[in-house]
Amino acid sequence: MELREIKESEIGKVKELRDYAFRVPASGGEDDFNYWVQNARRLGLFYGEHLLAQVLTYPLSVSILGERFSMGGIAYVASFPEFRNGGLITRLMTESLVRMRDAGQLVSYLSPFSIPFYRRFGYEVFTEKVELEIPSHALPDMGTVPGRVMRLTSKDGTGISVVRELYNRLALTKKSGMMMRDDAWWLRLARRGYTKEIAVYCDMNGVTMGYMLFTLDAEVFKVHEMVTLNYEAEKGLWRFIGTHGMMVDRVVAKNVGSLRDVSLAFPSPDFQKREILDFMMRIVDVEAFLSKYRFEWTDNALYLQVEDEIAPWNEGVFEIRGSFVKRVESTKEPVLAITIQALGQMLMGFARPRDLVHYEKAQGSDITVEAWEKAIPHVRSDFYDAF
Repeated sequence: MELREIKESEIGKVKELRDYAFRVPASGGEDDFNYWVQNARRLGLFYGEHLLAQVLTYPLSVSILGERFSMGGIAYVASFPEFRNGGLITRLMTESLVRMRDAGQLVSYLSPFSIPFYRRFGYEVFTEKVELEIPSHALPDMGTVPGRVMRLTSKDGTGISVVRELYNRLALTKKSGMMMRDDAWWLRLARRGYTKEIAVYCDMNGVTMGYMLFTLDAEVFKVHEMVTLNYEAEKGLWRFIGTHGMMVDRVVAKNVGSLRDVSLAFPSPDFQKREILDFMMRIVDVEAFLSKYRFEWTDNALYLQVEDEIAPWNEGVFEIRGSFVKRVESTKEPVLAITIQALGQMLMGFARPRDLVHYEKAQGSDITVEAWEKAIPHVRSDFYDAF
C-alpha cells in the first residue's frame, strides 16, 4: 500500500470515490468541483493503481483577530467501505497535517460527519450556528427604520463589490475565524446560487450598513447570510423579508447570528430554532500560531503546556511575552496545561479559559486562569462558509 499525492491525471479516481462514498452530487456542479480538486493538495492511499482512500486539502485563509492566517480546508475524506477501520484515514490525516505545516498553513478547518471521530485528530468545534424557520404569518414586526433597502445584482459586479467590502469589514473587525474570501471563493458562492439575489441596507445618509444574500425557492424565502454593521441595518433587512409574507409560506435563515443574537434581536423570538455545530478547527503549528496571535497586553509572561498526540511538534511548554513566543524545556512558573483541541477553542474565542478548566479540558491554578482570561481577547468566533 502506497501513500502519495494523487496525480492530476488520476482526478477521475477521486470523483469515483467521492460519488461512491457521498452519494450526492457536488452542490456547485462539476465545474466548481473540478476547480477545487485541481487546486487542492490531494493525498491518497493506493494498492497498485487502485485508489482506496483520499483526503483533499484546499488552500484557503481566514481572519483571526484581524490577522490573515493560511488555512488548510479538509474536504472529501473518504475510503471505500471494505477498507474502513483499517487505519487508512488515520494515515492520510496525519500526513495531511505534516504537509500543511510544511506549507505554512497554521490552522485547518473541516466539516465533520462525526465530531468524536475528528477529535481524535486534534480538531474541535469552534463555532455555533442557528437556523431559523419562521412561518410567514409569524414574521416579527421589527418597527420602523430611517434608511431603505436596495436590490443589487451580482451580474454587473456592482452588487458583489458592495457586499465584499461589508463582508471584509465584518470578518476583520467583528468576528474571529471567518473566511477571507478571494475571487475564486466568491465565484464558488455564485455557482451555488447564493449571490443571485442581494438586498443592501443604506442608512438615512446613503451609507451601506448591511446586506443579505437570499433566494426565493418555490414558497420558501431562504436567507443564506446576513451581514450588518449595526442593529438598524439588521431591522431594515428583516423588514424587507417581511414584505414577502404574502409570497411565501415560510422563511428559512442561516448565518444570521447565534441563538443569543436571535434572542436579543427579535421582539418575539417564538419560532423554530435549530442549533448547529457544523465546523471544527485545529491549530497545525502551535509555535507559529502563537507568534502571530494578537494577545491582549500583559505585564507578565504566560506559560502554556500543550498536549497533541497526533502532531508531536506541538507538544511541550511555550513561553509567551506579548508577541514573543519560544519553546522552553521546562519552567517553574505557573502553567496552563491544555489539549490541542481546547487550545483552538480558547484562542478562537469559542470558549473562555475558566470554562475549559471547569470542563477539565485544561488545568491551571485560579491565578493562572485569571491571567489567561486577561490575555485572550473577547471576540466571538464564527464561520459562514462550507466546503
